[in-house]
Amino acid sequence: MDKNIICPKCRGDFNNFRCNQCGYEIKETNGVIIFPSSLVSTFDGYSLHTGLEQYMSEEPNVASDYYPRYIDDNANIVLDIGGGDGMALANFAKDNCSTNVYVVDADIKNLSKVPKRNIDNLKPLNCSATSLPFKDKSVDVVFTLFMVEHMYDYQYSDFLFEAKRVLKDDGKLIIATDSDFYDKWVHPLFNRLKTTSFLEKYNCEKVAIDHHNLKSPFQTKKFVERHGFFVQDVRLHLISGKRLFAALMYEIFIPKIFYQKFLSTMFVVIARKI
Repeated sequence: MDKNIICPKCRGDFNNFRCNQCGYEIKETNGVIIFPSSLVSTFDGYSLHTGLEQYMSEEPNVASDYYPRYIDDNANIVLDIGGGDGMALANFAKDNCSTNVYVVDADIKNLSKVPKRNIDNLKPLNCSATSLPFKDKSVDVVFTLFMVEHMYDYQYSDFLFEAKRVLKDDGKLIIATDSDFYDKWVHPLFNRLKTTSFLEKYNCEKVAIDHHNLKSPFQTKKFVERHGFFVQDVRLHLISGKRLFAALMYEIFIPKIFYQKFLSTMFVVIARKI
């Protein structure tokens, strides 16, 4: 049993997949450690529900070269929350063999692809983002990519409090998510007026697991700060931001308060625990 993992219910230790204190039982299937919970049940099979091509394959997606830049090389324990098949930080784990990178996701279908990467320190955990099986102040980095937009505010809040609990005093929180205006309105236009499911936000009787809690970069910054973090930076991904003409427009003519709301496709928040 991994020495870094504890019982998410009582913070006790495990012995042969059973908590010594409360008796909570977990199991391992095809290299994935499963922590039963209601949230895990809700998101079971989510990747198939999306209908997206990248989730249909039995093989993991190509690992990202972009997101590892946000992780400190000297980190000992990194959590990739909502990490799916480990795409975001697989290359980081491969290049930093002494770092334990735990891919946390509620969808076991996606997690089952993580062992296929054959990276020993990239470890899949099927558990809830709001009840993490780690000790207080034991984690160096909590990273999440395209996950928080699937949560209602109370779940998002619980996740931030849980991230703060497990992070060391100098720990880093990194949140990469979709921009609200782009994902609600611009992206559907690019897809021939096909609507997204964000309106599920207003149907409180339905369990919404799509993009229903989208925030602007400014709203996200304030929300994170209210949970005990100092936001060091917000990195905006702007429409056509790599093109010279667009870059000049952003630099000279378009106010930041306008383009961060209406012209960013996604953004990355980098914060420290305080």
